Amino acid sequence: MSVESLFTRSWYARYGWTNVFRPLQPLIKKAVVNKRKAFLSHPELSYKAPVPVIVVGNISVGGTGKSPMVVALCKLLVEHGYRPGIVSRGHGAKVETPTHVYPDSLPQDVGDEPVMLSRRAACPMVVFPKRDEAVKFLLSTTDVNVVVSDDGMQHYQLNRDIEVAMLDATRGVGNGHLLPVGPLREPITRLSEVDFVVSISESMTKPLEALNLPITLAPLVPTKLVSLDGSKSLDCHDVFAANSNWHIMAGIGNPERFMATLERLGLHKNNITHQWFTDHHAFEETDVPIDGAVVMTEKDAVKCQSLELSNSNVWYLPVSLVLPISFQQAFLEKLNLIKNGLLP
Repeated sequence: MSVESLFTRSWYARYGWTNVFRPLQPLIKKAVVNKRKAFLSHPELSYKAPVPVIVVGNISVGGTGKSPMVVALCKLLVEHGYRPGIVSRGHGAKVETPTHVYPDSLPQDVGDEPVMLSRRAACPMVVFPKRDEAVKFLLSTTDVNVVVSDDGMQHYQLNRDIEVAMLDATRGVGNGHLLPVGPLREPITRLSEVDFVVSISESMTKPLEALNLPITLAPLVPTKLVSLDGSKSLDCHDVFAANSNWHIMAGIGNPERFMATLERLGLHKNNITHQWFTDHHAFEETDVPIDGAVVMTEKDAVKCQSLELSNSNVWYLPVSLVLPISFQQAFLEKLNLIKNGLLP
């Protein structure tokens, strides 16, 4: 079991082993709270872009659905006449200067999620750990008039106009403690300060209800299984209903959500084997079975497409986030007020 898995299991258990770090919580909380207070007290010290900046982030580590939300927001913005651009840290990439991402960029150069986002959102994108510098470069080299930051809620060098916090419907906020005792980067109270809290789910769950917050529910809708080389597609329901055996692979922050999606599409537990890798895993040929049907996430497929595989029966599952009309209206109204200078 990986170190990541050991921590994750403890964070989402009632009494996990990470409770040994409890004595550190007051010091950690003070540092986290003071960091945000400094930003709120002196916003002039952070970079304020000349265009609206939207941050899609979370207060916990692990996958909560940020990437699908970024894609959905960019598509919504384009539909309403905006020219969005994306900035991202570029996790796993070693970029020394702000770098443009294109659909044919190499994941090892700019990161796996950025390549996927560039392909799906079809808008300008820049990666760099310092997101304020990434935004400056994006604005100086493109004509975008609104910026969407993939993650970066705690990156206070970049001022922001709208914050969208993503929550996992099943895991919620775990044990509710800050790192390393729990999975939280900031206290739960931070959720009451963002503009929108969104969870990828079709119905309210107990972990979400326990927070007693207005939460938008947005389902993920799978399209079709796509072959790794992109040459073929299959209807998910028809394929999974055939009761064939599948091997599930995922190197993402929350692979259980991927599994749950496949099961909702008709893939039966008795017909699968699975292998979970750490988030942003650098896949090699030996990671992929040499025969049999394999399905993976779109993010993982971005990295596996460059591998020389002997198995031609490898597929990935693209998914899209469906934004409720009420959310779209509220989001666009707020953005319009910001654009017209009616909100600070």
